[in-house]
Amino acid sequence: MGIPITIVSGFLGAGKTTLINHALAQSPFPKEEIIIIENEFGQTGVDHALLLQTTERIIQLNNGCMCCSLRGDLLASLSAILEVYQEEQQPIAQVILETTGIADPQPIIQTILTTPHIKNHFYIDSLLTVVDGHHWQQQLQEAEAIKQLALADRLFFSVKEPADITQLPTFQETLRTINPFADILSFQANEPLLASDFFQLNKFTATLTEHEMTHSPHEHAHEHHHHTFHSLTLTASSALNEPLFTRWLDWLMYTHQEKLYRLKGILALQAHDLAIAMQGVNQQVAFQMTNQPPQETTIVLIGKELETKKIQETFQTLNKIATP
Repeated sequence: MGIPITIVSGFLGAGKTTLINHALAQSPFPKEEIIIIENEFGQTGVDHALLLQTTERIIQLNNGCMCCSLRGDLLASLSAILEVYQEEQQPIAQVILETTGIADPQPIIQTILTTPHIKNHFYIDSLLTVVDGHHWQQQLQEAEAIKQLALADRLFFSVKEPADITQLPTFQETLRTINPFADILSFQANEPLLASDFFQLNKFTATLTEHEMTHSPHEHAHEHHHHTFHSLTLTASSALNEPLFTRWLDWLMYTHQEKLYRLKGILALQAHDLAIAMQGVNQQVAFQMTNQPPQETTIVLIGKELETKKIQETFQTLNKIATP
């Protein structure tokens, strides 16, 4: 499959470095086979001094945010890692990419998925977002923080004070309005982290689970100043006409562009004896045949300022055409 990349995002002071330290302490891989790419906003990477004193190799990207001015440096770093892997025959088991607190993960994901020599040798294992359990409500006033939640595969709820854990149920309810895909784990600085909670998750390309299909809200909106963030579930009881569904999906992607962050689905299509899994991010959509017979179509969308009424109406038109 290539070299896995785990992206760790989280707002300023949320505890990204603490989480990475915990993960490194329990790593199933030799330390010399892990490479960490850090991105700190400013002249000096402050978090560098806090990392474990081990033999992990650390590449620091300074003077800007990885999602904008340093995308070229990110490519250079990954290219250098690939050179070590290929030319020096040095095993590399894991790349951990720690973003700056203000980073939008979407362009980072786009860079990895669309750069030919990178996507052929690396893959995104999971996008993990660390949430400050004490200040999460204030942080959700920032659009970047909501974007980090919306794109996450797993959330780590950082408990810094005893009272923080009481906020977890409220946070879980809020998260469901933004991202029904992500699961949530709490962690504390003085408690160990299981390696299986961080490494080899393969969540980024995971298909829609049975739980997600039955428990995703049909429509939720999270208001934020100038934007509205949506999660939307679409269902169709009958097998859909494949050419018409393809045209509908093209329309959806074209009309929403970068506003459509992620989508996952299980498709029942006419002329197919097995269900088809669909997952997409950043205008990149992949399909995979499952080994299960088709039941019904379920699609979950996450994005900003989605035309929910029009999306629902056009999708229901597909369903009506498919219904005998």
